Amino acid sequence: MVMGLLAKLLLTKQLQFKDGLISLKDLTMTLLPSVFIGELTEYFVNQKKIPKLYMLSWFWGFILVKKVKEDFKLKTPEDVYTLGMDLGEALGIGLYKTHDYYPGRYTHFVITNNPYLKYLSAKKYKGHKVDHFISGCMAGGGCLVHNSVCQNIETKCKMAGDEVCDFLTGTEKELKTRKLWDEVYKLYNLKKLYPLQKEVFETHNKNNETELLTKIMDTL
Repeated sequence: MVMGLLAKLLLTKQLQFKDGLISLKDLTMTLLPSVFIGELTEYFVNQKKIPKLYMLSWFWGFILVKKVKEDFKLKTPEDVYTLGMDLGEALGIGLYKTHDYYPGRYTHFVITNNPYLKYLSAKKYKGHKVDHFISGCMAGGGCLVHNSVCQNIETKCKMAGDEVCDFLTGTEKELKTRKLWDEVYKLYNLKKLYPLQKEVFETHNKNNETELLTKIMDTL
């Protein structure tokens, strides 16, 4: 599926590697080594600033999926979700398997070969769920699938001894129904972040990205 997507994008020149740039239509991209995300995660965990990592990756995921949706003129939640998850695999964020999916409410998926965990101290983080970067990205991108501000929670993690890393992206209503909202709210300090996320969701455009990012950094 992913190789087919990449081949199609390359053949139609929607994806190009040229002049030192990787371009997906009008969106330029870079490939980051997994060790960078691992080091970034370790830094924010050690600094006790997990909400900052989550919010920055949430913003990144939101912008990426919104631009992909606009550039490819995707109309349905299914189209956005499918291309978004395939793109995530193509970018090297692991092999995804969707368990359950309900547009407007939630997405439940697992990653079977999480690329970042090997760069975290197995001894230090043993027993902990640590994929805050992935959670943020998937929550931000999920907003464009479910047409609502979304959060993501990792319910299982290989670092915690589970066989897979298991994630749920959902709206506030869905997470409250599943009795997961309080955990997400506390872990990611949504008292501060949620108003910012709503502002991004409701007002973001290409002209105010810097202003919104500045506000996020100042708040955190």
